[in-house]
Amino acid sequence: MLLDETDHYTLRRRGRFLAAAFKRPHRVLSTCPVNGGLREDLTHIANHQSCEGIAHSLSMGLKPDVRHAAACAEAHLPLATTALMSTAANMQCAVVTRGTYAELTVQVVATAGVLGNATRAGDPAGWHERPGGSVRVERSVVTAPPPEAGSGTIVTLAFIDQPCTPACLVKAATMVTEGKSAAVLDLRMPSLQSPGLATGTGTDQLAIAAPLENADAWARHWAGSHNTLGELLGRATHDAVTRCLLLQNGLCPELRRTVCGALGRHGCDEAALRACAEAELDAESARLFTANLLALIHDPQSAAAAYCLAESVDLARAGILHPEVAREATLNQAALLAATVAVRPEHFAEFRAALASRQDAGPGALAALAMVWGFARKWS
Repeated sequence: MLLDETDHYTLRRRGRFLAAAFKRPHRVLSTCPVNGGLREDLTHIANHQSCEGIAHSLSMGLKPDVRHAAACAEAHLPLATTALMSTAANMQCAVVTRGTYAELTVQVVATAGVLGNATRAGDPAGWHERPGGSVRVERSVVTAPPPEAGSGTIVTLAFIDQPCTPACLVKAATMVTEGKSAAVLDLRMPSLQSPGLATGTGTDQLAIAAPLENADAWARHWAGSHNTLGELLGRATHDAVTRCLLLQNGLCPELRRTVCGALGRHGCDEAALRACAEAELDAESARLFTANLLALIHDPQSAAAAYCLAESVDLARAGILHPEVAREATLNQAALLAATVAVRPEHFAEFRAALASRQDAGPGALAALAMVWGFARKWS
């Protein structure tokens, strides 16, 4: 299936593979373990689904060169001149975006999934590489998948139609990374290895290609965000990743507008809400709360209050709010959440006084109490 064709490359999808064949020599910067780094002799860059996202270790344990050889053979790609990336994402969900300014055009081809492997830059790592392979880091709070796993991976292939210096490609890589991170942050996706917001996944990969300069062409030197090349790369990557996450994971801004979307990473998820209702309410009220939980967590005003509560926690963790202010801000937002669920904003002070006695339970537990008490007050 032909997905895209320009004067510089042809992009085709065949089964589990997505491959771009260059029509002329390119300078390529990639994260590929085989034929990666900065190269000027590649004929193809490609992406492929190497496994399913859950409980499928088809190629785990194989050395990178063995996996590379097997995949290239299956896809009929040249072994020595192909930079090949891998993921658990479905190639049918690949998205092609482009941006143009004057004579300059960029194309970004992305696949993306975040539900199984989302991380925040600087999160505690679960693996440490040694000469014989990677070994687990003994940290009880980390439950990371193996480093080669693709249970969540964002792969971006970026094509620039004008020559770029090696340094320009390195800067371009930062803009692609920032565009990817902005897409994940815009959806407020939680890290699975810390209470923070995710900036990507633990297995993200990229490749950036630009035609080699010749006697008649000059090479671009910069791709920062003040430069049109950086702007186009950042926007095209953001748009491609955002669309991919909808196709692959069913994620979109509207579906992230929930109380649990805001506070699940702090322990206020559906299970916690049901448990809180059973502990705090009589049996009939708890049954009614649970039966209507989906509508409650999707209420837009409640979601707004929940995201404000989560932001207070994040600002405190970053040091923007000092602890004394953060504690009061969290309590205020929890009281607002309760008053919103109750549809009784005039009872804000009443909820605030009641929740103050339980504030040491933590933000997630406090939010769950606010939801449950608010619901009870709605009908009393």
